[in-house]
Amino acid sequence: MPGQPRASGPTLAALAGAIHLGFDALATRLPATTPPYLLLDHAGEMFRGLVEALDRTAVIITVSVMAAAVNGIIAALLAVAFEGLPHRRRALAWTLLGLWTLGGALMMAIYLAPPWGIALGSLAAGIPRVLLVAWALDRVMPPAKSELPDSRAA
Repeated sequence: MPGQPRASGPTLAALAGAIHLGFDALATRLPATTPPYLLLDHAGEMFRGLVEALDRTAVIITVSVMAAAVNGIIAALLAVAFEGLPHRRRALAWTLLGLWTLGGALMMAIYLAPPWGIALGSLAAGIPRVLLVAWALDRVMPPAKSELPDSRAA
């Protein structure tokens, strides 16, 4: 729509990061929905010892904030890259879900050892997260050129 302000990259990153932080706060209530990067109880002995030596709550909050920042930046970069696509929300959601699944699976394969139920639940809990991020970012961005009313006449 003419005159509609375009959301900037930092705004998109902040919105996506806030959504990730909100999901972290809710998802950590159950082990099976805890994001992979917060499954600290299933890390190796040395890492668990480090977490126990420090303030556990501070470590979890720090990891969550840092992961939200990184995930927010990635989502914003992808949203801007997909800006002209006619189905950018779908493309963004699928790409973010692929990154969530790949990143979480690699994290679990390399240095985490959660039970299968927790691992699958943790990865599946990313589905509503990435859907909300894709929806929210798409909503604050201007419509794609192909979605504008005059694009049919051209």
